[in-house]
Amino acid sequence: MARKIITEKEKKKRRKKILIIFLFILIILGVGGYFGYKYIDKKLHPVAIEVKELDKVETKDYDYGYRLTDLDSKYYQEEFKKLKDILTKDEVDFEAYATQMAKCFAIDLYTINTKLNKYDIGGQEVMYSEDQEDFGKFIINNTYDHVIDNTYGDRKQDLPEVTNVNVVSTEQVKYLLGEKKVDAYLVKMELTYKGTKAKPELSVVIVKEKDGKKLGIVDVQDTLKGKYEK
Repeated sequence: MARKIITEKEKKKRRKKILIIFLFILIILGVGGYFGYKYIDKKLHPVAIEVKELDKVETKDYDYGYRLTDLDSKYYQEEFKKLKDILTKDEVDFEAYATQMAKCFAIDLYTINTKLNKYDIGGQEVMYSEDQEDFGKFIINNTYDHVIDNTYGDRKQDLPEVTNVNVVSTEQVKYLLGEKKVDAYLVKMELTYKGTKAKPELSVVIVKEKDGKKLGIVDVQDTLKGKYEK
């Protein structure tokens, strides 16, 4: 049998093919090594989520203390802007203020999938100032007690998200605040959560703070049937 003679031209083709394969392998190893390094580095040196403030509610003379961040849901961001519009007008419509604040409260409190941890309490800033601390403790130990920490963005947990709040009614009522009956707003709502057809009910009572400019929530009930003196 005659032996096949490999020409110099064929040898160059083979060397070129081997070189291309070798370079291709180096590229794959390099890219894989880079992403592997980034993955390991991220695990060994995790970077905490940086919360950025997007907006706030204040006028020339008054800061309401309401803040919007990039972690808040799109729905909450939309409703927050409506609240800001109400509060930055020359004359504030307090009934519209109470209604919109109640909506924002319901969204922020019960949209838990945006919270960094159980200490990241939604709706606390719209509670009546004297009740904020006790409200925070209650939420941490009850509503948010199961929330896994997400400081580094690695949480794998299904948590609730409010996608709609339907205001059933807003009524003017009298409320016993301490030993004094004061004017108040009773806002009744139905909530819609992502992935469920259930319509949980929520009622909140809202009064004016002592400065007469800001409103605060003094009572929260998961029903539309709470009875208050009108």
